[in-house]
Amino acid sequence: MPFYQDAFQESQSGLQSTVDGDWQWEVDFDINHDGASLEEDGETDYGEDISELILQLRDDDPQPLSEAETDYGDDLSAIQNYEDLSNSTQSDTNESSRSSIYLGKRKASNISDADSIQSTKPMKSHRSDPDIFDPEKPYIIAHDPSVEEMMNQKGIKLGVAYEIARLISRDYITNDDITSAKLDTLQGKNSETAPKVFNTLKGPNSGEAKTLESHPAFLREKAAKVPWSELDVEEDVLAKDQFGGLGNNPDYPGWYGGKIEFRAKLEKVGAKQYKIVLEDCVLGASCRFTRRFGSWSFLRIKVPLNVFHESENGLGLFFKRPFVLWGRVFKTFYAKDQTVFLFRTNEPCPGLDSRGSDLPGLSLQEFLMWHNPLQENSQQSMTKWAARTVLGLSNSVPGPRIPQGNIGFEDDVVSLNGSDMTDGCGYSNKPVHLFLLHRLNLDLLPSAFQFRFAGCKGMSLIREDEQPINDDRRMWFRPSQTKIKYPAGQPLDPAMLTVDLLRTSCLRTPARLSPETIINLHENGVPEHIFLDLMKESIQEMVTSLTTWEGPNAMFDLWANVERAGGVFAGRRAREAVGEARARGYSNRSPDEEEDEQADEDELDSRKNYRSTPWWGDQISGCPSTLEETVMVLLDSGFSPQTSPILREKLKQVIMKKVENRSSNIRFEVKQSASAFVVPDPYGVLGPDEIQIKSSRRNLIGIDGLDTDIILGDVLITRNPCKVPTDVRKVKAVEHPLLRNFLDVIVCSVQGLRRLLDFLAGGDYDGDKALVIWFILIVSNFKMPDEKHSYEPQNIHQAFTQEKETGSEFLQRTRSMTPSSVTLEMQSYLLGALRDTSLVGQYSTMHDNAIYQLGYAHPRTVKLAYKFCKVLDSPKTGWKVKPETIKGDKREYYHPRGPQWKAAEKKKKDRGSKIDTTNLPYLQRRKDSPYVHGEFVMDILRIMVKKETDGLLADVEALFSKFRVEDDDHLAAPWNNAVAWAERGDDPGTIRSKRKDLAVISQHVQHMFKTHGRMLRGVGKHSSFTERSISDRQDVLRALSLEFSVSPKLEDLPTIIDEDTLSRLRASYAYIYDREQCSEKEGWSRFPWIMATRELCTIKAKALGPYKTVTDDFYQQLRLKTGWSHRPLLVSITDAKDS
Repeated sequence: MPFYQDAFQESQSGLQSTVDGDWQWEVDFDINHDGASLEEDGETDYGEDISELILQLRDDDPQPLSEAETDYGDDLSAIQNYEDLSNSTQSDTNESSRSSIYLGKRKASNISDADSIQSTKPMKSHRSDPDIFDPEKPYIIAHDPSVEEMMNQKGIKLGVAYEIARLISRDYITNDDITSAKLDTLQGKNSETAPKVFNTLKGPNSGEAKTLESHPAFLREKAAKVPWSELDVEEDVLAKDQFGGLGNNPDYPGWYGGKIEFRAKLEKVGAKQYKIVLEDCVLGASCRFTRRFGSWSFLRIKVPLNVFHESENGLGLFFKRPFVLWGRVFKTFYAKDQTVFLFRTNEPCPGLDSRGSDLPGLSLQEFLMWHNPLQENSQQSMTKWAARTVLGLSNSVPGPRIPQGNIGFEDDVVSLNGSDMTDGCGYSNKPVHLFLLHRLNLDLLPSAFQFRFAGCKGMSLIREDEQPINDDRRMWFRPSQTKIKYPAGQPLDPAMLTVDLLRTSCLRTPARLSPETIINLHENGVPEHIFLDLMKESIQEMVTSLTTWEGPNAMFDLWANVERAGGVFAGRRAREAVGEARARGYSNRSPDEEEDEQADEDELDSRKNYRSTPWWGDQISGCPSTLEETVMVLLDSGFSPQTSPILREKLKQVIMKKVENRSSNIRFEVKQSASAFVVPDPYGVLGPDEIQIKSSRRNLIGIDGLDTDIILGDVLITRNPCKVPTDVRKVKAVEHPLLRNFLDVIVCSVQGLRRLLDFLAGGDYDGDKALVIWFILIVSNFKMPDEKHSYEPQNIHQAFTQEKETGSEFLQRTRSMTPSSVTLEMQSYLLGALRDTSLVGQYSTMHDNAIYQLGYAHPRTVKLAYKFCKVLDSPKTGWKVKPETIKGDKREYYHPRGPQWKAAEKKKKDRGSKIDTTNLPYLQRRKDSPYVHGEFVMDILRIMVKKETDGLLADVEALFSKFRVEDDDHLAAPWNNAVAWAERGDDPGTIRSKRKDLAVISQHVQHMFKTHGRMLRGVGKHSSFTERSISDRQDVLRALSLEFSVSPKLEDLPTIIDEDTLSRLRASYAYIYDREQCSEKEGWSRFPWIMATRELCTIKAKALGPYKTVTDDFYQQLRLKTGWSHRPLLVSITDAKDS
């Protein structure tokens, strides 16, 4: 059986009981460093694409160090290797120079062991594909029966196969370059052979030959993203058990599959021509589909934004084509946002081979029916049927497996008016929650969790009135949670019986008010001066916490405040947790950054591919990547902002960044507020408009200002989106003894005529979060709005059309079609998201404009809000705005600049836009509108924030500028002592030898200083190094620090006794030489810190003494424990599994 047929037959089909032994050869997905870096804004020392800078190194030959031989000289190998990598990046991203490639069969006679590759440049032997939009014509990513047969015979692993295909897709090689002899060297495990593919096929001197990733200092970072070892495990497990990747495997406790992401990108290479380019394979989040069928069975293709929004782009037709990768046909089964998902089918490739239909696995239709059988769900609209596909793609962690006999059902609670009071929330017993407690190493038993299970979705609340027998795990589902039905009386696939865990209950306090919420509260009676005071207090408190440097424990308090400001500990855990960060509640986002308040519960892993992992520190120099972590490392080594210019500068940047975020986002914390998942009252004991909000800790600030775990009295509740007056509601917070154990959730009443969350932008209990405010000055001034705004305006449907075809109608219409024609008809629905989704943003912006111009409660403004909601839900409902409606709304509500208060936010979003609107006027308020009442609250806040931040920034500048740059004798001491030591002794030869060794060290440092200056010089489209992407900044500086650390060699310095001494002298002289070179400027630069932060910190701590040595792995797991007073009390270590 050929290699492309035998891989994981069981796991693909679900119909076979045995697995062919050669299964290890399936399409695998990895990537080398192709340079598609993760773009993230961040003010750190690291920069973006540095290829042009590196090329300058070749044009500016360094001066020889000395007559003494060293290993350094002109050798910039690490940087030069990065140059080749960057060149590949440039060629990859130069989309205009690429064209579509269609590789047909290659004869075996063309493959010779004598073939070799002389050039590292991509080979651009492209030609147009005349069948680019023909859904019957296959698109070839990589295919050659002769090559495939060779790889099968040699047992080539999945990772190697994918790497070869990646190089072909990038035009680095052709099928003719894949020789038998070269494949012989690529036999073995993925972890051993996949990283060798490029060097083997391109030669040891080619662009990706030697990278920083191979350095042992980066093993921890590498383990968080490199997929090859994980792929070996996944292959082994699925070879033994087709369901082994679902978790709950006693032979592999704690392990589950599906965490490897195979990615590609679409490139436009001319008018109506597209090319698929495979990206690096990385570790990421897992989902039900990948756990069940194997990571290698799915390919994700990213569509560039400019192509996505292009009219008549033909993407719907292009992605209906079969895509061929080493003889296996991948077909598109879903699209969301800019990502298209392909499934590896068992379908033969028309016109390319004659193997028939004996391939293992499922056809696309079989796969779709496995997930969502159309016959059993024929009452659904086809639009909704297609939307249900995402349930199997949601980022999730496998929870417990529930026996089919332990699945129960519970009726929804429905009010007299027909409102579903429990919509989206069911139950699970305590053993289920205990499993999650131990599986995720949570601090407390979760009261609720968000999940997917078989055809159900939503929240599951712990059931305390059920006593488990023998610790059996049981779950109960409501009709409102059931989205997909399966044939009655038939056993479900184990994948369907495994809980897909999305998130666990977690209460966050304080919460942050968004502009939408502020506007609503002000329109409903809360005076603007309350927001002014809160905003002012928020900014002042933040600045004060970072500029208080005197007093007992001042430096430790500063260290703790910097950690909180940057969310450092949570960010560390999120970077290492990879695909489990969301389930564990970790975030890599700074607390001042805008939260994703409308976070997609069916979020798919959208992480782009990269080289170095964004925000991981340089383990060679010890220099962290983020500003906040750099400040913390300097502080805990004994530096202080009063005496250290580097610490002052970094701390100043932290403060400036935080102030800028507060001023541009205009969002601030309200201490007496919290956010959490919302669940219905399981016992029906709460009265109408009553809620309970109880924390698992005494971390809530009560109305009396004291710490508490329960809130009582009048409160406001809201959620996002918050678009109309009724999206904030006043309710009463109470405590009921039956609900005492429902912690870290907001429990809502099931009494009354209408579901509480239905008032709040039509919310339900399937995973919605709400924000509760009990700050007395806000609550007491709030006036309940007219409930008429909570109902959809009449005749709004006239602005829309709806795709109404049901499943039964579809089956009737297609019953006489061929299977391939039926598949194409299904794909028309499944690819619906490829339509331009920018309408969501457009209607949100038009609604903002209407609020500002016409007034918040104006009927036309309210109608626009409901249009926005319908557009947002259109992928699920099939509602589409009529073209004439869009045209009329744009004519009425579009404005090129919008209101001035949104200018800062719009400026961020419009970076890179070719349209300059700076000379156009801002949108103006219509004072004649009966719904416009005085000055707009956000205009008031904008002016106040500008005034406040200008004053604070002036104070900060004054504080920092009063300190002069002084010599740090501690850092200079090692070198100065060595110079004195070199002059001591009676033997002139020994003295000369010591002088010579110190000269070699000093000249190496001087050379690196010049190299560093050239590398950080702005070139090309970037005026400064810090404008570059975080991954590129990290890569170039790591290359520099590596070159700094490896020369001169200890064996070339006979008087230097060990590496520790050499490192210490290098770092100390780097500090001294930097001070000398910068004496006429600022007096210092980042150079010594980029090269040797760890060594300089060690020198300082040792000089101050006493000090404690801590390994980096241990240090990275430190976190603060916070007492009831909200002041850090001690430092502890996180559980190893929780870090």
